[in-house]
Amino acid sequence: MSKSTPFYFLRHGQTQWNKDKIIQGQADSRLNETGRAQAKRAAEILRHEPIKRIISSPLSRVRDTANAVAATVNIPVTFDDDLRECHLGDHQGEPYGDWVPHYWTGNYTPPNGEHFNDFAARVWGAMQNAIAQGPDTLIVAHGGLWIAAQQFITLETPMPQTPNALPMHITQTQNLWQHRILGANIA
Repeated sequence: MSKSTPFYFLRHGQTQWNKDKIIQGQADSRLNETGRAQAKRAAEILRHEPIKRIISSPLSRVRDTANAVAATVNIPVTFDDDLRECHLGDHQGEPYGDWVPHYWTGNYTPPNGEHFNDFAARVWGAMQNAIAQGPDTLIVAHGGLWIAAQQFITLETPMPQTPNALPMHITQTQNLWQHRILGANIA
């Protein structure tokens, strides 16, 4: 993969669990009404971008977001299991807890869950594979991807939490990635 391959990223639209601050992980929560509207808005923004392929996590909240874009830009979606969010074990379905920041630093692994370093290696490999397919790939996935990616690259203007369904264009120079939010000024 060329270190300068530009690509797009889109986090899934909002779910009720996002809104209620419930731990999702790999639990398959669905988009809520707001999330479906966000996915349609993102699709309209991305309609004007030169997207050549869409690679998505298979979890329904992401799949439905990716399918909204695919229907608008007329490109099929390819699914990659390795783009799934981290498995947060026994905490999935529970309210957000004070353990969460410790997970993202690798200092806590949920019972029956995936260690952060394993998650980071998995999604980093999947991102690299997606980007290697060529410029203008759209990766549709989860917010945890960015936290994991920042273990391997520097993200100009660090992003501890990626907003729901806000499309980004990513450019790379060596290990520095820059992101530009698309459609931020569109109502």
